[in-house]
Formats: sequence, C-alpha cells, structure tokens
Amino acid sequence: MRSPQLSDTERHARHLDGEVWRIQSLYGDRPEPPLREERAALLARRLPEWAVAAGNTAGWVWTGLGKPEPWALICATRPALSPIARTQWHPRAKPLERLELTTIRGLRLLARQNCVADLLRHRGEDDVAAAQLYLLTTEDELAQMVSRLREDMNPPARDRARRRVAQVRQWWRDHPVVTR
Repeated sequence: MRSPQLSDTERHARHLDGEVWRIQSLYGDRPEPPLREERAALLARRLPEWAVAAGNTAGWVWTGLGKPEPWALICATRPALSPIARTQWHPRAKPLERLELTTIRGLRLLARQNCVADLLRHRGEDDVAAAQLYLLTTEDELAQMVSRLREDMNPPARDRARRRVAQVRQWWRDHPVVTR
C-alpha cells in the first residue's frame, strides 16, 4: 500500500529522521538505498514519458554509484520535443532507432553497452563516470569500445574518454579482486 503524498518538507523531515532514503531530489520509501529495479522505478515516476535515461543517469540506474542528477536524458529527434520541454529538461536529441534501449520498471534507458559508450563521451564528473564504467565493463570491452568510438569523438570528448579510461585502468590495477 502506498503512503499518501507528502509535501517536500514532510519528505525531508522523514529523511532527516532516517525513515526514508534520499539522493538529491529523489526519495525512496525505505531508509536503505534502492536496488536497480527500485532505482528505475524512482526515475520512471519522476521523468517525463518521452525521456530516455543516458550518461550518468542511466549509469546510476545500472550501478547505484554516483548521482542521477544533473539529468542526462535523450529524446527522439522525430517527433521533435516541444521547446518548453527542451528548455526544462535539456535532453540531447538522437535518432532512437540507432540506439539499443532497454526498459526497467517503466523507465527507458540505454542498454549497458550503449551506456558505456555514452559515459565515455558525455559531459559530467570524471570520477563518477569512471566509477560507473568500473562496474559496467571489463578491461577488454573498454579497450574495444574506445577504439571503436575514437573516430566519432570530437577533441573534448576524446580527452574526457582518455581521462576516464586512465582512472578505470588505475583502479583495476590497484583493486584487481573487487567483484563486479
């Protein structure tokens, strides 16, 4: 049974009392961090129907590391999104037919390999992206992905990918027995 709608103040008070989990603007129903299915359901309730979670937002659903905000969203190029929605959510418009998507608990998000590619290129915190990459891929998969994407990347994206890959490789050297 769902609890009644609480105001932002009441939800924040429950968080401070240790009764519910919170990260940025998202609140869970329990004090423990949500599992993958629960993370997807939280975002599905919050994001508009047209949104596809990408970058750090999809990485957060897959791994539970980092933060889902600032929102990394993709929308379809056709039909075009309204100017109001584009201004409010700042999605990247992409032809969705070219991407492999998956749906978890009503949330559309990039499939694991597409998420890895997006984490390599998309703007955001390098440490967060590297932590998500650390759990989402293996060393061989990452090397293949980088070599495949290198031609498609502009110089800033190439530098971002280089920094993130170097961080992940360092963590693999320092912590080789961590179960992923």
